[in-house]
Amino acid sequence: MKKIIFLLAGIVLLTSTVNQQGDGAFDAQINTLKQECKELIKATRYEGSKVTYYNAGTKQTKSVELFMFLPNEYQFAVSTKKCAVPVTLRLYDAAADVEERTMIKEYKNVQGKNFVFNTTELNKIYRKKVPEVERLKNLHIDYVIGSGKTAKEAIVLVMGHKA
Repeated sequence: MKKIIFLLAGIVLLTSTVNQQGDGAFDAQINTLKQECKELIKATRYEGSKVTYYNAGTKQTKSVELFMFLPNEYQFAVSTKKCAVPVTLRLYDAAADVEERTMIKEYKNVQGKNFVFNTTELNKIYRKKVPEVERLKNLHIDYVIGSGKTAKEAIVLVMGHKA
C-alpha cells in the first residue's frame, strides 16, 4: 500500500513539474511580447502593462479598463501574437454595464500581430460621436475572442504617455 502511495505521489510531482516548465516557457514568450510592445511605444514614458490570459475554446469576451489621468497623448501597443483564434478589439468610453456607452473604434481579426493606437486618434473619433466631451479619461477595451482549438493564450497590452 505504501509503495502505491509513493508511486502516485511521484507521478503527481513529476506531472506538476512538467506543467510548471511548460508555463515557464509560455511566460517567457509573454515577456518577449511585452518587450516588443515597449519598443513600439519607446517614444513615450512607459506607464504599465496588462496581460490578459484566457483558455481558447469557446467564444468569450474579456475586458480591460485603462485610466488616462494626464491630458498628454497616450500610446498603446497590443500584441496578439499568442492568439491563434480570431480576436476583435472594441474600444469604449465606459464599462459594459453602462447603458449609453459609446464604441469609439473596433479592430477586427488582429490575432497573430502587434499594433499601436493612440489617444490623439481616439479623441478625434470620440469628439465626433460625443461633441460635448473634451477627451477620453478612461478607456474600456473588450477583447472578443472567437472559438477554436483549446489552448492557453494571452493578449499583451502596454501603455505610455508623451511627456
